Amino acid sequence: MQFERDIIVAFQSIATDGLTNFFEALSLLGSWYGFIVVFLIFLFFSRRFAFYFAGTFLGGVAFNYVLKVIIDRPRPYEAYANIISFSDAMGQSMPSNHSFCVVVIAFFVCFFLLKMLDHKWAKVLCIFIMSLIVVMVGISRMYLGVHYLSDVVAGYILGVLFSLAGLNIYNKTQRWKYES
Repeated sequence: MQFERDIIVAFQSIATDGLTNFFEALSLLGSWYGFIVVFLIFLFFSRRFAFYFAGTFLGGVAFNYVLKVIIDRPRPYEAYANIISFSDAMGQSMPSNHSFCVVVIAFFVCFFLLKMLDHKWAKVLCIFIMSLIVVMVGISRMYLGVHYLSDVVAGYILGVLFSLAGLNIYNKTQRWKYES
């Protein structure tokens, strides 16, 4: 815990209003706002894919909240007086829901775009940008004082597991649809 607290304190030692506004805005990518924007874009191109995305996202968010209640870990700003909350996060800390959400969004966006993009460089750029967003949202949650590193990593792991399951089910139903 000391190591994780020190990470947050280090991030917050460089805090400025501009940086705080940047990280608050960045965190929106891993929230309901990010979900709604991506869902609507997917809906425009493929209703089926949009609904698999929504099912994966919403099922994972529900599972995440159950884990938060079971684990019942206080947020860093509640546990340490020297950590500031730059966000209005409520509830328990572990696992990070924003980290979970941004991973699901990134996986589905990459899956969708990689099928559409022809050039290898474009595919690599897509994966790089989405990976960078995932990492930056995780950093934002620590900078904002609402999550520990282990909360973020747990959210990432859950996001990967739910994304792989959701995309696997999508792929299997697509094959079944075309085979019948």
